[in-house]
Amino acid sequence: MEIERINELINKGLLLKTENLDLRKNHGLYIKIGVVSETIGFLISRNNEPTELTSENFYNDERGLVPGQKWRAAERGYLLSELRKVDGIIPKDYARNMTKYNKYLKNPVSLLYGDTSIGSDNTGIASRTFYDWGYTYEPLGLISTRLLHNTLSDDGTILHEENGDVKSNAIYNTEYIKPGVKFIRFISLENASLELLELNLIATLGCSRYGARTAILGDNIRNNIIGIGFSKGDMPISSYSLLEESWKNGNYDPEKQVLESMRNSYGDNLISGRDLDELLKNVLQLRENKDELKNICNVIVATMDRDWKDLWKDK
Repeated sequence: MEIERINELINKGLLLKTENLDLRKNHGLYIKIGVVSETIGFLISRNNEPTELTSENFYNDERGLVPGQKWRAAERGYLLSELRKVDGIIPKDYARNMTKYNKYLKNPVSLLYGDTSIGSDNTGIASRTFYDWGYTYEPLGLISTRLLHNTLSDDGTILHEENGDVKSNAIYNTEYIKPGVKFIRFISLENASLELLELNLIATLGCSRYGARTAILGDNIRNNIIGIGFSKGDMPISSYSLLEESWKNGNYDPEKQVLESMRNSYGDNLISGRDLDELLKNVLQLRENKDELKNICNVIVATMDRDWKDLWKDK
């Protein structure tokens, strides 16, 4: 049944296979993935203040938030690590946003998430994936806790002296979002193909570590994909619009709200329920089938080579 739904969307012109996607054109096609992300461990969503959670005041209460780039960075990193397991897909000298030669950008992760090269052949690839911010429904004080620590580990969130030296024996409180908090968020794909959607779903389903200190805290997020909508032109659904409604009326049922809002916006052009379950099952099987995954990635790279020939020429 899932294959039939995909074929219906292709026949409607709302979804393209990679070989039919012209990377030089704006097809005006959008895919929106509705996600409810639940904390299953402690989560740090930090700003420039090393011991404080990122938050804003909405409707007279301070609410926790996770900026879109924190979701994006974790999922991009997860997909990159998975594709590195497939021989020949990610160039061995590739480094995200730091690679010297643009030829290394000829890979599916760079196409999906955007990338740049920094050498003399400086090249930029625009992202085809855009991430919503996530907000807590509950006031921050109800879903956060402070724990006592000594100096933070060397993962980039270390306390420093005023002169810049690392504090040798700092004792401080760090604030965490507790387990059991649900975030509504949406991932939008612009001018993306079926195969790019599948790679994005692999990242969303597989990634389970977000925010700071994940090497110590371990898995802290479980992502539940509620629906996938397809349209010409983006639909005005956002995590903020749904949370604002909940803050006003005092009711929060994230899975129901995401599904209802997507049904109202997409109608028959929404994959949900059993069709979605079947699609996600097939995506997880794809992740484990290295030969099939390599074939899909090779088609994506061949399309980059075909449509952007001048981009890869030696300069």
